[in-house]
Amino acid sequence: MDLKYIIGLKCEIAELVEQYEMFLFRVYENAKAICEELTIHPEIQEEGLLIAATDETIALGKELNVATIAYAKQEFSNQSYSGVDMIVEGFEEVDADFLEKMYQRYHRIPWTILETDRCVVRELSLGDLDNLFELYAGDGIDAYTEPLYPYEEEKEFQRAYIENMYRYFGYGMWLVFEKESGELIGRAGLEHREYNEVVELELGYLIGKKYQGKGYATEVCKAIIEYAKENACFERINTLIQDENKVSIALSKKLGFEQKESYEMDGKIMHRFIREFT
Repeated sequence: MDLKYIIGLKCEIAELVEQYEMFLFRVYENAKAICEELTIHPEIQEEGLLIAATDETIALGKELNVATIAYAKQEFSNQSYSGVDMIVEGFEEVDADFLEKMYQRYHRIPWTILETDRCVVRELSLGDLDNLFELYAGDGIDAYTEPLYPYEEEKEFQRAYIENMYRYFGYGMWLVFEKESGELIGRAGLEHREYNEVVELELGYLIGKKYQGKGYATEVCKAIIEYAKENACFERINTLIQDENKVSIALSKKLGFEQKESYEMDGKIMHRFIREFT
């Protein structure tokens, strides 16, 4: 389902009411009133987002299984705000997309990260595993890519990845779908890698052989670089490419990366390319 309601106490939600007319707002005098209303209208539990400034109201949201954002008001500075996905201190930079994404995160709905002319890039969900294994079974896909774990092990790995990488950083390796067919055609995204004892941002991508040579990698990687520039707290982005992978080396240069260094890794010659965010 999609977010339809924003609910909260009058003192907590007043700043939002005039900003987001697209949502139906429900405001209440106290937590008890919220509880009574949700009991009468259970659809709000499924389709609502609770804005709570106190631990008492947060606990109510958890009890009723409602997506909840903590509003850290100064007069409630002694609150712990445990068990929430996000804490906000004001609503100046909070928009409808932010609220929708907090709702989706709570209900384990994968985020759509970006769209290009031909592709949709979104987070992986456990329901995508069969298609992911089919993608990795394609010809030549494992030439420069680490293979997946056995199915059940991969499932547990991805479960942890969703909870820890997506939920904590807001980015990671995503799935790439062709808009026209809806088919999974690849993976691309942002990872962390340590270079010279410093954690840096790294771009990775994989396109199924059926879709190679059609400009999808260029299209998607350009969009991801712009996304990283705006949303990740790094001053530059890296790629690490095996010496024999001439296609990816050419693509990195096309995307504005410059080669910095080369070294041996697991018996392979790897080239590091960097693009500064300006």
